[in-house]
Amino acid sequence: MRLLNAILVLSVAGAALSGCDSLRQAAGLNKKSPDEFAVTTKAPLVIPPDFNLRPPLPGAPPANTLDPSSNAEQALFASNTDPQTVAAGMRGNYTPGEKMFLANAKAESADPGIRARLNADQRAAIQNADRSFTDRVLNSPVTADNGKPVNADAEVNKGRKTGTPKKEESGGWFDWF
Repeated sequence: MRLLNAILVLSVAGAALSGCDSLRQAAGLNKKSPDEFAVTTKAPLVIPPDFNLRPPLPGAPPANTLDPSSNAEQALFASNTDPQTVAAGMRGNYTPGEKMFLANAKAESADPGIRARLNADQRAAIQNADRSFTDRVLNSPVTADNGKPVNADAEVNKGRKTGTPKKEESGGWFDWF
């Protein structure tokens, strides 16, 4: 009987202590789920294709630039050249199709100040717009622009009532407290 009581007490104590984290961890009863963010797939190593690229020669000029005399010749006679010649002389990381497109569009002779000129034209058009359109949309009377500045204090006082102001009861929720 004593042995049965001892086993019963030990089993109850073991069940009660199994709720403690440190005992569960020491006994290995904790569930360790995998971290879903730590699991990644690794792509296999791929050897890049060989494009038969040769290293540049020491002291040689870069292959993607023209010499200064060719640049000067192109700048002077670019308008009379055919698009293929212009496309062949274009620098930058463009595909041959993009170079031909830009050459046919005469991109080399584009005016660099065109954006500023277009913005100035647009600003002038907005400033010269018909002011009565706004008055028609807002259904307000047409105001004459006589060039005099507006008196802000007088405009504020236009909407105010004259006389002593009455204290109005708000009737809000905070009046109850």
